[in-house]
Amino acid sequence: MLHKVRRFEKLIFSFGVLIGVVLACLLVNSENETAMQTSCEIQSNADTSYSRWLAMQNIKKYPVDYEESSYGNTKRYNTVSEAAFLYNAVHVYCVVFVTKRRNALAVKNTWGNRCNEITFIGLSNISDISVITFKPKSSWQYLCDTMRYIWQHNKGPLHWVIFLPDDVFVIPENLRYYVAALDYNEPHYLGHDVTFWGKVYNVGEAGYVLSKGALLALQYRFNTSESCLKSGKYWKNEDFYLGKYLAEMGITPEDTKDNSGCNRFHRYNLNYVMGPHSNKGNSPTRRITNQINPGCYSKHIITFNGIEPDKLYLYEYLLYRVKVLQHGGTLGNQPPAMLKSEDEVWREFVREEGLGYLEDISPKRYFELWQRKIPSPEMLNDLLRQQSQNEFNNDASGPES
Repeated sequence: MLHKVRRFEKLIFSFGVLIGVVLACLLVNSENETAMQTSCEIQSNADTSYSRWLAMQNIKKYPVDYEESSYGNTKRYNTVSEAAFLYNAVHVYCVVFVTKRRNALAVKNTWGNRCNEITFIGLSNISDISVITFKPKSSWQYLCDTMRYIWQHNKGPLHWVIFLPDDVFVIPENLRYYVAALDYNEPHYLGHDVTFWGKVYNVGEAGYVLSKGALLALQYRFNTSESCLKSGKYWKNEDFYLGKYLAEMGITPEDTKDNSGCNRFHRYNLNYVMGPHSNKGNSPTRRITNQINPGCYSKHIITFNGIEPDKLYLYEYLLYRVKVLQHGGTLGNQPPAMLKSEDEVWREFVREEGLGYLEDISPKRYFELWQRKIPSPEMLNDLLRQQSQNEFNNDASGPES
């Protein structure tokens, strides 16, 4: 009897602790509206799952000095980068809904190159870009027919498909990192979740990701264009319909926040995410979003709004072109090794021009001649001969008495 009572007391105590933690989380979240969100929920195990998945691939991961691999002895690094390995192991299909030609071109020339496969979908043809066009009667039919097209016409292995508008910047490497440990044959529905009319779904402005398993479920549900047409009649709410129909099949948005409680998928631009902004509240016609706090953005961010096409090029440059060296730059700032001295370079030129007897001309005098803008090599040769003759005459006359 005493044993049972103690077990009951322990159960009551544990339950009380759990309730206390939940209340504490609610209190923290309600009082820290302007500070970075404090994560009191169960921590995401994405990083742990990825490490476990990487080990299962018999891959050893270790850091490489970036400057040494870029400018040093590259033979020491007979390896493949993590991004390159994930590119081959995790297939990401990008579907971009085109509204402006400049946006689509910016996507094609920047992050679109890092998709395993990319398709541009539009309501009309656009020059310079191959666009698959549809003539839908609703935005849901537009999306539904697009998903059916992707399922039927993909050229490579179909693992993960991300759908998004043409003004969003995507970091495919971070998406691969996040989904690598997930089974794409299972139904997964990823993005930035919001609530509208009591339904939770992933908002289209941030882009959303469907696994092969989720797409397969949709193919069974909507196996003809007519079924797509009959299941939605409004515009600008295809993301809502997608969430609604997936929920009916038991597929709901997954929590994609990182360990700090910050979103990986963003419907806003970085200026909004990183800086202070006013909270105007939610009217009955506004979608109630799982709002982020200023400064709360994941270090493994996947999507964010690009604002304008030129910003997409800027982000591409900052993320992939600028080389940031942890310990400062030394090797990359060294002048390249010269196989020939500067004097030997111009003397060889003189010999190649058949003026070998001028090799003893001083480098200064040659440079002065070279600085003159000579319209043709023949005129340079004439000047060199003239200079040589003058020096010969001076030597022959001897020093003045």
